[in-house]
Amino acid sequence: MPEPCAAPQVPYGPAEPGTAFPDWSERLGPGPLHCEVGFGRGHFALDCARAGAIALVALEVRRSDCDSLRERARRLGLRNLHVLQGDAALLLPRVFRPGSVDAFHVHCPDPWWKARHRRRRLFADDFALLLYGLLRPGGELDLRTDVDAYAAAMIETCEEIVGFVNACGPGARRSADGLVLSTRERRYAQTGQPVHRLHYVRPDGPPHTADAGRAWVRRQWIDRRRK
Repeated sequence: MPEPCAAPQVPYGPAEPGTAFPDWSERLGPGPLHCEVGFGRGHFALDCARAGAIALVALEVRRSDCDSLRERARRLGLRNLHVLQGDAALLLPRVFRPGSVDAFHVHCPDPWWKARHRRRRLFADDFALLLYGLLRPGGELDLRTDVDAYAAAMIETCEEIVGFVNACGPGARRSADGLVLSTRERRYAQTGQPVHRLHYVRPDGPPHTADAGRAWVRRQWIDRRRK
């Protein structure tokens, strides 16, 4: 694995795959390294960064959302928040060394309801394996979704296929007490729509199987689409 080098500071990650890993402690400060994948409007990222206790990398595929969050972070003077634009599956292994991340947050990923779009779903076995490898032993995985079938697939992926430990007990959800809420969760708190919140910890040792992503990628669950 290449050693860190003095590559130019690039807003969307290293200039070339495998050429450099950003020194996040130098960029963002010495706090625990967290990453939010798919921050949307960015309320969760801003609230976490305002607390000042963590170094947060926020990743989103939409350029407009990235530009908006960067500007708001600049106005607030947040030096512990860095925004990246791009495909998480491609960017994450370029910007984080294996075993270097303290926590990942994935909140209400798009379920991609149409059958022909299922391959676009973010969270599946291959992606969970990627996060497992980037988390340090004892690192945390914070998953949230309002889609029942997506929650069931997340539980199967994390607990049975990959080997994460559910901090609340097998198959259990965590409560919202004391949590920073995402943009969508804030709206649902007003409407009463339920949200599945899953809290996983990466154990010491390898995942259950290194080939899970090939055998079970994006299983074809079906659920009622909400308007």
